[in-house]
Amino acid sequence: MFTLSEQHGSDRDVLVTGIGMITPLGMDRETSWQRLLAGDLAARELTAADIDCCSQLANLLKRTPGGAPVDHSAVATNALAVASRFPPTVQRNFVEFFGNDELNNLIVAAFGEAIEHAGLDVAELASQQTGFIVGTSKASLRAMESQWKRCFDENVSEAKNRAHDWQTSFMPDAPLSALLNLAQSTGPASCPVAACATGLVSVLQAAALIHSGQCDVCIAGSADASLRPSVLAAFHRLGITSKSAMPATACRPFNVDRDGFVVGEGAAVFVLESRRHAERRHACSLGQIVSGGWLTDPTGITQIDATGTTVAELLRRMSLDHGHAIDDHPGFISLHGTGTETNDLAEASGLQQIFDQETIPAFATKGATGHLLGAAGGVEFGFTLLGLRDGIIPGTANLSKLDPQCPVSLTARASSQSPLKNALKLSLGFGGHVAGCLIRR
Repeated sequence: MFTLSEQHGSDRDVLVTGIGMITPLGMDRETSWQRLLAGDLAARELTAADIDCCSQLANLLKRTPGGAPVDHSAVATNALAVASRFPPTVQRNFVEFFGNDELNNLIVAAFGEAIEHAGLDVAELASQQTGFIVGTSKASLRAMESQWKRCFDENVSEAKNRAHDWQTSFMPDAPLSALLNLAQSTGPASCPVAACATGLVSVLQAAALIHSGQCDVCIAGSADASLRPSVLAAFHRLGITSKSAMPATACRPFNVDRDGFVVGEGAAVFVLESRRHAERRHACSLGQIVSGGWLTDPTGITQIDATGTTVAELLRRMSLDHGHAIDDHPGFISLHGTGTETNDLAEASGLQQIFDQETIPAFATKGATGHLLGAAGGVEFGFTLLGLRDGIIPGTANLSKLDPQCPVSLTARASSQSPLKNALKLSLGFGGHVAGCLIRR
């Protein structure tokens, strides 16, 4: 647990200066944001063109499988355009070794938008004072499936010739490696794997590197492309995906009749900088990371304590209990909101223990985007920053009747709440990951 603002106006304050996003709602940050505010829904029925074994999945699920996919062909085109900004040898290396995997392309496309938004010179990416913290919830499932098939479809010599795929696609840090190779990075790097809290944990680790003085700039992000038969079948067996036959309205966070989520895909990348570095190059700040951290809930591998004890303890350690400074009081809360019974109860109960009967506006996006798994925390962190920027709190899609056991302040439609000074982002994940981040405008 750490606080990043011991000295107001410190040179080591951590500012976010760039956002890049690929979501089921849009191929870029602003399209995704505007469609979220408009109440658009991304989930739909999947076809054989979207997912392998579609008919077998339908037989297992007793309905047409649903999900919130992205356009991977368009993502690949965008990723190639980003690679073209770098020297020809670096570009060729990306195309040959990294550009054939959807997960790598997602992170590179979002990365390109983020550095462009920040106005960051690509030459600075190779500095030892620039770090990269990029995670995902799992290795590329498409790459894993391809490797398995090659064991049966290719002879030994051909398989050896494809050995680089294990490093550039199969390993969980492949998206990180794709960015490191593009940037020719020599600075600190790490690949957090924290299930559905990965995106937020990546941001917090990057913020800690800057605040400690190890980096002036840090690229933080996460990606996930898990719309695969194995994931949908496994989540169905666990009983955490919705049984609704209408994917668009299936995920209903905090609704009284919620029964799980719909899987989506996406990526988010952020440029974080020290205040001194950002001011030196006259960069515009989208928000300051004030405090954050994460704890572990030991209830179970795929369960969390519905009483919200761990969520409440996290917030206490972030100094968000009744003794918090009024300047750091969250104006709104971005919830994890999976639409599963236990997760929503845990979040709502934890918040109630800290804020009692105080009404703090909140929102949850998974009804609109689907659950982006390893990318969820990052994309939702991005939406939180955009909410602070525009003075708007998004609506919670598919909310019709709030569960009385979940005393959170949600609305179905976006609302203007200007001025908004601070926001709290929560992320939870399988394995007991509970993460939080407080952001100041």
